[in-house]
Amino acid sequence: STGGLDLIFMPGLGFDKKGNRLGRGKGYYDTYLERCMKHPSGKPYTIALAFREQICESVPVAENDVQVDEILYEDC
Repeated sequence: STGGLDLIFMPGLGFDKKGNRLGRGKGYYDTYLERCMKHPSGKPYTIALAFREQICESVPVAENDVQVDEILYEDC
């Protein structure tokens, strides 16, 4: 009723540069974001904060996994 969220900071154990996220396997964030996509205001923008060591070549994904819009990390 309030219009939804504009931004969500996404947690994760690992990420790849395509925006895929390795979570803890429960799917809570993916389920919530799927519900948001059906709402008229749409999906909130998603950002993940990560250490450089958390960035991987690829992360295994399932069909229902939602990609992170932006991953911020230090790249030296």
